[in-house]
Amino acid sequence: MSEHRVLLIEHPAYLSVDLGRLRIRREGHDDAFVLPEDIAVLCLHHHTVTLTVHVLRAMAEAGAMVLVTDEYHQPCAMQWPYLGKTQIVQRLRQQIALPENQRDALWATIVSAKIDRQAANLRCLGLKGGLRLERLAKQVQPADASNLEGQAARVYWKCLFGDNFTRRKQGATDKLNAMLNFGYAVLRSLIARELSMAGLNPALGLGHVNTENPFNLADDFIEPYRCGVEKRVFAIHANHAEFDGACRLDLLGFMKEEIPMNRQNYRLPSAIAETIGSFCRILERGKGELSLPSFSLHHEKA
Repeated sequence: MSEHRVLLIEHPAYLSVDLGRLRIRREGHDDAFVLPEDIAVLCLHHHTVTLTVHVLRAMAEAGAMVLVTDEYHQPCAMQWPYLGKTQIVQRLRQQIALPENQRDALWATIVSAKIDRQAANLRCLGLKGGLRLERLAKQVQPADASNLEGQAARVYWKCLFGDNFTRRKQGATDKLNAMLNFGYAVLRSLIARELSMAGLNPALGLGHVNTENPFNLADDFIEPYRCGVEKRVFAIHANHAEFDGACRLDLLGFMKEEIPMNRQNYRLPSAIAETIGSFCRILERGKGELSLPSFSLHHEKA
């Protein structure tokens, strides 16, 4: 992908493929054309969108995710491209062979990075709670045995959105939770795409081990990246009376955020690719460190 673009279709439209390009036809508008290779996520956000099987195939071959939304404007289905064919057996064996103690240590690293970024969010936004979260981030044990992730979440949400906010995942209709869930779904699809490109089995997680969840590993790696969505929601939610099309487009601005990692800045899709790549190197070599977002206070002030 050259642009790492999220293409949001929110009006009645007919999608087809013309000369290798995705053609978007809307009544009263000129046809629009987009190269499949420039799309990271195609989000079908209107119940009257019509498309050909050729479109689904072109998206899959280009490595793009396809999301379908429900009546509450939340993604309810996802087409996952089947890529990385040449490495899929090797990767599966490596994932299965990963020692439990190493898996627990990797999960602790992810949780610590998540809490550290939550602290950075609060610091950057001028809110209380950052120091407490920074301390918790340093105390995470293998497998997060003390559930510091949960303790940090209670502090974080209260400081970020106030005492009356309750985090709801499924079926949320209030604006804040709807914005968060939508942003997370797009982010999750980007991570799932990179897992596919690397030939990794997304069901074999590190900290997430739900036997009914086919994307446990994606839900592992999303954790330190969630804060980008949360920071964007905090910045824009007062500007929108409801969770409408303008709000969704504004929310997707989190895709443009620069991610500090490995002493340099990455665009979000490139940062995700580096994180997944670092995990693959650990699987191959049996050692190494995960590349994860690093939001120190001095960086936020820079």
